[in-house]
Amino acid sequence: MPVSRKEHGFISVRTCPVTDDRLLWFILTILTTDRSAMKKKISAVTFHYMIISGGFWMAFCVVTAYAAVFLHGAGYDDQELGVILALGNVGGAVLSPVLGAWIDRNRKIRHAQVIYVLLAAQFLLLVLLRANPQRNLLCAACYVLYMTFMMPVNALNLDLCIRLEHAKAPLNFGLARSIGSFSFMVLSILLGILTERFGYRMLPIAGIAVIALQAAGNRLTDSDLREAERGMPAIAETVQEKASSLIDFFRENRGFCLMLFGTVIIFIAHNTDGNFLINLVENLGGGPAIMGYLAAFTALIEVPVMMFSDRLPKKWKRVQYIRLTFVFFVLKTLAYALAPNIPVLFASRLLQAPSYALYTILIVGYADEAVAQKDSAKAQSLAFSTTTIGSVLASLIGGSMFKAYGVRPAMLTASAFALTGAVIAYAATFLKKKEEIK
Repeated sequence: MPVSRKEHGFISVRTCPVTDDRLLWFILTILTTDRSAMKKKISAVTFHYMIISGGFWMAFCVVTAYAAVFLHGAGYDDQELGVILALGNVGGAVLSPVLGAWIDRNRKIRHAQVIYVLLAAQFLLLVLLRANPQRNLLCAACYVLYMTFMMPVNALNLDLCIRLEHAKAPLNFGLARSIGSFSFMVLSILLGILTERFGYRMLPIAGIAVIALQAAGNRLTDSDLREAERGMPAIAETVQEKASSLIDFFRENRGFCLMLFGTVIIFIAHNTDGNFLINLVENLGGGPAIMGYLAAFTALIEVPVMMFSDRLPKKWKRVQYIRLTFVFFVLKTLAYALAPNIPVLFASRLLQAPSYALYTILIVGYADEAVAQKDSAKAQSLAFSTTTIGSVLASLIGGSMFKAYGVRPAMLTASAFALTGAVIAYAATFLKKKEEIK
């Protein structure tokens, strides 16, 4: 059954009354928690990385959360919307590891240079979308290419984080990444207000503003990396080993790649909930307003875990925490499937913290540990691509499941996906790298 724009549950003035005292109180609680400790940890490097993290996730909000608002406004139906989003996600998933492999092979290429090119391409495409916001082949092609050039920016940002850490720059990645989730939530609310007042045609303008923010943050962060590298000249000598091709990378890092395959299956389940959240809410008697609250609540749940991830007990290794997240992904999806009412569905969102939020923070460092430094950009790109591929498959598989079987059977099937992926990913973390076997 076609879903109207309002039924997609995008946050707006009517669908999400953000002046509600309870939501404001929760936001203020998050922002004021241990404020003095946060001030001590926010270095210039962390602040600059906050800008690019917040900038990317705001761009992600524009291109995905408000995709239906723009494309429906331009005249596309739900089926066409699904095809455009799937093609855009596939394009981003393919381009990310290709760029990662290219950067690994050409160490003189700076991340900033590649990101500037990607941002410039996005700018031109958004100008075309603003000039031609109507249902035709040009508009569809521009949107697909916009997504394709937007997605790899995050993978490059993550590899940039690893380079900063190798250079001993004072970066608190967890805190910076938490700003990404918070920025996503805030922009979702603002865009709801703006699109209701000015219409869908203002979305490309919002995208251009976010590009400007990313460009500024990218310049500052690149300067931080240059300064840190000047302080550690030995780094330039440690990365001279020739990077592997993608085929060799898969052969040399079978355990890591098998783990990523498992997480693709996990993220089919994870994105089934995200892509069809309105179905879950309506099945329990709620509507778009409840979905708006639920989406905001879920985003806020991620913030504390990301913000204070550096305080995790050190008695466990990073890989052990990664394994724990796989378990919680299964429990989370099962809890969503079995929730008997809206309050329990809200309570089940707390499992977002030890699953998605913790995995998102830990996978960056784990990818750096699991593969050789010469292949770090590929590892980060592939790790991010798993979430994108999972989203594409969730859109294609989930829609059919919800239509054929209904909400609860579809979510129970998603739980089975999560369990299958978790078993594969969990077992893969015990496999050793090729050089460790010798």
